[in-house]
Amino acid sequence: MPHSLKAVLLGKRLLTATSLALLTALPSVAYAFAPNSQTTTWAEASAKQNAKSQQWLMADGNDDDDDDKKNRNGNRNRRDRDDYKKREAWIDLNRAKNLARQAAESANGGIRYYRADASMHGPAQNCPYVDNGDSWTFTFAGNRVGSATRTIESVVTVYKNTSRILVAYNGPVRIIQQTQVTSFSTTQRTVLVDLLRGNCSCNNLLTSATRTQIVSQSRALPPGIQKQLLRGKGLPPGIAKKMVRLPKQVNSYINLPNSYDLFVVGSNVLLVNQVNYVVVDYISNVLL
Repeated sequence: MPHSLKAVLLGKRLLTATSLALLTALPSVAYAFAPNSQTTTWAEASAKQNAKSQQWLMADGNDDDDDDKKNRNGNRNRRDRDDYKKREAWIDLNRAKNLARQAAESANGGIRYYRADASMHGPAQNCPYVDNGDSWTFTFAGNRVGSATRTIESVVTVYKNTSRILVAYNGPVRIIQQTQVTSFSTTQRTVLVDLLRGNCSCNNLLTSATRTQIVSQSRALPPGIQKQLLRGKGLPPGIAKKMVRLPKQVNSYINLPNSYDLFVVGSNVLLVNQVNYVVVDYISNVLL
């Protein structure tokens, strides 16, 4: 066979082999460049999850944690409750009048058996009361249902900032005939001494704070000052500052007009006229 013919046949064979090799390799190349559906799905899911995480983080930056909300709401509710309690604790004159009347009704068997004076059912400004600063004291009469005669007297103190209600007296009507007192009666002296020594059934007329004040300043007055008191000359300013005023319910309990003040100074109880502020009488060595 001529040399040129061999060369032509060899070239054709090489071309055929090359074409076959290319055709065989194309699917692998195509598969290699084809997108993987599973890989794409995972990537999309991961991207979506990252987007959600970013969105949650952004929301977390603006919104409060549930615990923070609960704590803040709890603090606000607690403040609201405290404010309500403060408003509820403050007792005005009208409510105090009603509480005093109800205390007397309860002490006398209830409204089926007892009725307080009409002044305790009307406007608060018309009822018989004394403003003690931290409390209201009501002194009023009442009668048994079916009777027009008022035979029961009640003295009730209602405190303005607490729920404390004190029935200082509830019994037969007492008539104070004298408007000016010149001295303590024997009964008044006995009750006052027992009260300050803690031996009286009426010990609840004085709070523990008042008793603490009395004890902290208790000492006997010098004899010269005691003589001055008897002559109505009053007390030196330094001693007068230490006086402890007794609440008006003590006046009501011992049947003493409210126009007189009771003071404890040293170990003595002073009876002072509010009009001219003169010491009318005193009891010495009350505190042991």
